[in-house]
Amino acid sequence: MLDMRKYCLQQGFTLVELAVTVIIVGVIVAITLPNLIRLQSRAKEASVKANMHTLQLALEDFAVQTGGHYPDDATSTTPGGETVEDLCPGGTYPTNPFTEAPTVVAWDADPANPGQIAINPATTSGYLIKGFGSSMMLLLELTPGQ
Repeated sequence: MLDMRKYCLQQGFTLVELAVTVIIVGVIVAITLPNLIRLQSRAKEASVKANMHTLQLALEDFAVQTGGHYPDDATSTTPGGETVEDLCPGGTYPTNPFTEAPTVVAWDADPANPGQIAINPATTSGYLIKGFGSSMMLLLELTPGQ
């Protein structure tokens, strides 16, 4: 006959087994957490680049509607009265991935904060779009025809 007390005492994990398991989980977290943080940063910068492209499409749409003239400031309008912001999807600038608010678009100035986009220079004959990543200016610069 099976002694239930002896059988029950042999079930479960020892303190050493639990400690080893916790240490292994801790090592796995220590390895993966920095990679996850870097991945999130790269994803946000990719989102800024996508926002820059969206702004470029709005600028090109503006030029199509105005006979080839680009806006030189945020208040420039098409013959229909639309600004560049109005021409963006949803009628507003894309969402800044760092602040979750509409992206700040600076005209004739360089971007200074994460997620910010600038059109510098902005003239009726062309533009240069610059973006700011998590800690520095992004390498992607967009101009007419590119």
